[in-house]
Amino acid sequence: MRAEPDRRTCGFCEKQLPEVSGPGRRRSYCDNGCRRQAQRRRERERPRIGEDRRSLGQEIAAEVHRLAGSLTEAAYAGEDLAELVRRARAVENEIACFLAAVVREKRTRGAKWDDVAKAMNVTAETARSKWNSDRVRRLLDHRAAAQRAVPIPGPRVVASLQGEGYGPTREPGATPGTAGRRLAAALSQLQRERGISIRALADHTMLSPSFISRILSGERLPSWDLVCHLCSVMGQEPRDLRLLCEVAHGITQRPRQTATEHIASLKAALRGLHLAAARPTPQQIQRRSNGKVPARVVTQVLRGELVPEWETLGTLVTALGGQAAHLKPLWEAVHYSFLMTDDPSVTDLRAVP
Repeated sequence: MRAEPDRRTCGFCEKQLPEVSGPGRRRSYCDNGCRRQAQRRRERERPRIGEDRRSLGQEIAAEVHRLAGSLTEAAYAGEDLAELVRRARAVENEIACFLAAVVREKRTRGAKWDDVAKAMNVTAETARSKWNSDRVRRLLDHRAAAQRAVPIPGPRVVASLQGEGYGPTREPGATPGTAGRRLAAALSQLQRERGISIRALADHTMLSPSFISRILSGERLPSWDLVCHLCSVMGQEPRDLRLLCEVAHGITQRPRQTATEHIASLKAALRGLHLAAARPTPQQIQRRSNGKVPARVVTQVLRGELVPEWETLGTLVTALGGQAAHLKPLWEAVHYSFLMTDDPSVTDLRAVP
């Protein structure tokens, strides 16, 4: 009885190897060139000795977790069908990347196509075709390229910002990229001040160190939920960074708060700008304003002891590297509150001419 031919593929390029029957060792590669290329690939993908890092599969799994949470929020918020489908597709695409990454990892460690096929409940031929090295590499390269771009989502993406009078109106003339860099500067300043390593932040947030690094460098724009989580880990009041996050995501605030809440929002926004500017001293801010805002006034404003007239506040915001137009709606809401409220805790706040 004649032996059945052994159908095998090259371990590097996945091309079909010539059929071989009879005794002898079976070929694993087309030629020595493919063998050397496969060895170099294994060396690139093998973690360095002593290096404690998450695999790509673990990093993608964390992103799937985050996207699934975003989908859950949208479902409970009653978003329209198009938005729910968009978020569901994002989860679906990330799961496809996850499967590709773990198949590559297992194959690198010696898993056979029969093992992959059994786990995926497909035939070995289907598994070999769907997750061959070229297709997996193209898929993961495309994902990496997409992640290098800063995603500026639509207003509904920041669903958790829409409570407490926050609506989905886009602010005319807003510059999300600039605000995103200031938000990154604030988070980076916090990380330096607290002395918390990027590895520790990654462990607390269940994200990869590289992803956290991209957030701190301004390459990635975090969601409001992630900003809150990072602030919690680093012991910072998230409200201080709320305005920066809103503007970065293209969200504007609607004046539907009480007088006390408007004042608290303005104070928090100023603290966030001060943090993003690396906390300059009142004297440094006075110099940056060309002497237009005295150090004494700077101190009182940052402490929340007074709300100055707009000319003074706008100059102070500019000296901190912010855009005055982003804070003017907050100042106008506070100014209106001064006129309309009888609350002593509000009217006792002094304004400087």
